[in-house]
Amino acid sequence: MELPKILELLIAVGLFYFLFSTLVSILFEWYAYKTEQRGRFLYETLHKLLQDPVNKNYGALVYSHFNLVSIRKDRDSYPQYISSEMFADTLIDVIGSQSEQTTFTPVFAADDPTQLLEVKLDENRITDPYARYCAGVEAMHYSPLKSILRSFGEKTANYAELKAHIMKWYDDYMARVTGWYKTKIKNTLLGISFLVCITLNVDSISFIKKINADEQLRKSLVSGTEKLIAERLKHNQKEEAKMKTTEKMTFIVDGEPIQKTVRLSPNDSLYISQLNATVSSIQQNHIPIGYTEGVTAPFQSFKRFFWWVLGITISTFALSFGAPFWFEVLVKAVNIRRSGIKPN
Repeated sequence: MELPKILELLIAVGLFYFLFSTLVSILFEWYAYKTEQRGRFLYETLHKLLQDPVNKNYGALVYSHFNLVSIRKDRDSYPQYISSEMFADTLIDVIGSQSEQTTFTPVFAADDPTQLLEVKLDENRITDPYARYCAGVEAMHYSPLKSILRSFGEKTANYAELKAHIMKWYDDYMARVTGWYKTKIKNTLLGISFLVCITLNVDSISFIKKINADEQLRKSLVSGTEKLIAERLKHNQKEEAKMKTTEKMTFIVDGEPIQKTVRLSPNDSLYISQLNATVSSIQQNHIPIGYTEGVTAPFQSFKRFFWWVLGITISTFALSFGAPFWFEVLVKAVNIRRSGIKPN
């Protein structure tokens, strides 16, 4: 087989997997949004990080802080994203609150000791947030978490340095959490990939046989791939801006208003529009899918059923790799194809 034809086959198969893996990704994100899987996993991992049996459950205190309560969809949900800046501000405030000494003094009437007039609040509060944090750490009983938090104060000299240090600690931990999350959702992605392949009859073997025999369809898919890559690369920033729904909100930290940009969860209409756009791309590229010969076609013989099951299995594992992987494959394959010398 000639190299140009091999590249065309690779590009056509890459487009095939890219479009359907995009469909799988959208369905998974919709599923994760409806079940709040990402928010619950983030909640569990932060509790694991900040759990301190000797002192307090600082994970629960962080999640009950106003900063995080204000970005919840409702009282039973958890934020699906917490920025490192918000986490650092919240943790510093939670730890610093342990240095406060609050007393309530009842005031009774002079002529009637049984008549309560008011209750005075006496708050012994350190106004400097950095000193307040250090005092809060010292108020803790010894524990591994206290040693970590105390080291942050010892390595820094002011609030800005302390915040930056905690943000880096949080980012490093979130990098590990991302790996854990990918491992956790692997089976879910495989399940959704399998359902998509069964529902739409995404058979890799049948598709490869068809584009290998149909030169016109193969070249049409290659041409469609080049257009798709050009459009995606051109409008990449605009599409990312649409995918990230943000809103500016004002929080009160240490008595001062601070404005932060908070990422909000996308709504159902966004996922529906993405599904429609992906299905339109599949239709426009004339991808041969579905049970065109009837639902019972793969079951007409054992040999045909065997190859159909194998094709569905290959597609299931291929789609679980994700759309970014197949898009990168497409870009590289198209660049290799373009780099060759055109015949006279």
